[in-house]
Amino acid sequence: MAAKGVFRKQAVGAMVAALGLVAAPVSAFQSVPAEAMFDGQWHFSVTPYAWLPTIYTSATFGPMQINTHETVMDYWSHLSFAFFIAAEARKGDWSAFADYNYVKFSGANSGLKPIDRPGLPRALPYDSSTDLKSNILTLAGAYTVLRQGASHLDVVAGARYLNMDLNFNYSVFPVPAEVDFSRRLNKWDGIVGIKGQIDLSDDRRWFMPYYADIGSGSNNWTWMAMLGTGYRFDLCDVTLGVRSLSYNFDGRFGVDMRYTGFALGADFKF
Repeated sequence: MAAKGVFRKQAVGAMVAALGLVAAPVSAFQSVPAEAMFDGQWHFSVTPYAWLPTIYTSATFGPMQINTHETVMDYWSHLSFAFFIAAEARKGDWSAFADYNYVKFSGANSGLKPIDRPGLPRALPYDSSTDLKSNILTLAGAYTVLRQGASHLDVVAGARYLNMDLNFNYSVFPVPAEVDFSRRLNKWDGIVGIKGQIDLSDDRRWFMPYYADIGSGSNNWTWMAMLGTGYRFDLCDVTLGVRSLSYNFDGRFGVDMRYTGFALGADFKF
């Protein structure tokens, strides 16, 4: 148990160090005012962020239905690693952006109910757990259709990639053998949506960022949304918002997942 705790501290330290490596070279550049991003020159932004979602996952393995529900309170005991970052390149009204997030959970509660034994006072003893690893990458282009100062509305079109490994371990006492099920998904989906910002103060320091998309592929559909509040410092823009990402599969896959929670990011423009 002690070794496991040390590993988690090392994993968190590695994530913080990685974000620092990203932010350090960007901070060497002078921050670009928000409205200057539309001056027709090339501008770039890098946004390392922290996301603390509640994770809902359900999957069907033969006759068994597992339902994983991981909250922020479960992170210390089940989270192995996490990493989140976004980037954008813009020239005038045209832009391209990428958003990547990685999470890995080990030994999560599978949500299975005890097995009742008719005529006996106690349910059959059992043990079960779920491991989850997901890589999600969104790549898209956008065009600004409305703009006033730094406030703008962009239309978005692109694709999202999901790589997910879901493993389920199950054992029933006194049977010594364990049963393992696993499911791996590698999916590309086309997406369309909107994104932008709305100024909230006359000095353009306070603003509201927003994002929403929806898409589909074979045997599934997906959506992502974000709404928050931001403040423009001299070095970077800091935003706090609620972010949600969902996948729903049908047919033989039998997997649904949704990540919803607060996200805090620092947007460095240059």
